Amino acid sequence: MSSVASLKPLAAGRHRDRFWQRARGYQHAATRALVPITRRELPRAVGAFPLAFAYTGERPVLHAVLGAEPKRSVFVDAKGRWRGPYVPAYLRAHPFYLAERDPDRHVVAVDESAEELGADAYTGEALFDETGTPTPALQRVIDFLGALARSRVQTDRACQALEEAGVLVEWPLSLNLGKEKPQRFGGLYRVNEPRLNALDAEGLQQLRDAGALGIAYAQLLSADQRRRLEALAQARSREQHLPEAEAVFGEPDLEAQIDWDQLNFGDEDELS
Repeated sequence: MSSVASLKPLAAGRHRDRFWQRARGYQHAATRALVPITRRELPRAVGAFPLAFAYTGERPVLHAVLGAEPKRSVFVDAKGRWRGPYVPAYLRAHPFYLAERDPDRHVVAVDESAEELGADAYTGEALFDETGTPTPALQRVIDFLGALARSRVQTDRACQALEEAGVLVEWPLSLNLGKEKPQRFGGLYRVNEPRLNALDAEGLQQLRDAGALGIAYAQLLSADQRRRLEALAQARSREQHLPEAEAVFGEPDLEAQIDWDQLNFGDEDELS
């Protein structure tokens, strides 16, 4: 996965002569245990992985929990394939990402260390044409990330409303990975349902107006997906110790069944 240092704002002056290839797998996501999720992704995300809040600076941000320990995703297998029913939008545009300038402003950035950016005119696609205009392929990525940025801002504001309402509490997520002691994932927060239910009509109205109620209930419902997280973590552990582990476990080859690039962020925000 890209580091902060390798992410640079996309600019014709800097990247005019660069070429890129689409990622052939999700090895770039193998070290991501947490990934931001927006409210437009909730219908698919809520049944795919646990959702939790983690603080970026002083702000709570909604995340998908993709790993049982920091810097390791259990959804990416040894061959870089995604093993889950939904891929977070944030990961689908690699080597392009959103970089936050301030809480309400994001820019499109490119991971200059990515292998996909090492293509040439024969093996890849140009980023910009001779006039410095994004090529059609790159423009689709920019449009996709632009829609993601708008939804991220709305989601962050809703999460802030949940914090101000006093319904977020620390979540010492404990996962059973088949070891003597459960694995604890720190730094996460969840919605406290009794506190949410105890809000008066005005408090609930404020959360509804902020678009925060749907996020609150989605986070609560997603908690059951910790079982999926545990099962995948155990599968990844076995995969590391046994040869031909894929054949032993019989996991479905989701890459062969689903064209991940056609998983839309929204009705009009397709990245293909």
